[in-house]
Amino acid sequence: MSSRNLLVHFGVRSLAAVAALYAVSVSAYAQEAASPAPSASAWLKICNTDPNTKTELCVMNQELRAETGQPIAAVTIQTTGEPGKFGLGVVVPIGFLIPPGITLTVDGTKAGNAQFAICLPPSNRQAPVCLAQAQVGEDFIAALKKGNKLSLILVTPQNKPIPIEMSLNGFSKTFDGPGVDRAAAEAQRQQLSEALQKSAEEARKKLIEQQKKEIENAPQ
Repeated sequence: MSSRNLLVHFGVRSLAAVAALYAVSVSAYAQEAASPAPSASAWLKICNTDPNTKTELCVMNQELRAETGQPIAAVTIQTTGEPGKFGLGVVVPIGFLIPPGITLTVDGTKAGNAQFAICLPPSNRQAPVCLAQAQVGEDFIAALKKGNKLSLILVTPQNKPIPIEMSLNGFSKTFDGPGVDRAAAEAQRQQLSEALQKSAEEARKKLIEQQKKEIENAPQ
């Protein structure tokens, strides 16, 4: 399948909808990526029936966010209707070299490569982001099921590799289990967003308390 046809098959609109969730600048991403404790959402499996073919199409998705709720990246894995073949989509900030694409590793072992397909300009609803895609097979899915960590490795203009790491905890169970509808998925995302906001607020309060103690204990 050609790159153009794969892009159409995977769904530009669905990728763009996912991209709208990841309004993050390169500088903000670099700052968050340096944090030792980013928070990743669980894998979600969303299924719908194609009205034309009457076949069930499912999408696996993970959104990676920092503790502040700042979006960092997203990965989707979608059934294609062809046995053993899946469409992989990745949403990342702009500012990385295009030709190398995104190297995908599982626990340090290369498992695939996604090529950039389109970059979306900034709008009132989102900052600029880039979408990469690939067609993967059963071997890639098997690696994810057995693995602990999926790394998305991008290359900066200074030729420096920048890894974005995603947990594979629960991937196998979610992949083989039943999917949820979009309403249930949105509810789960909302719960995650609220939990991240609460965590960020607690971290902010602790920081303020620590600063107050340092001021009080400072020599006069």
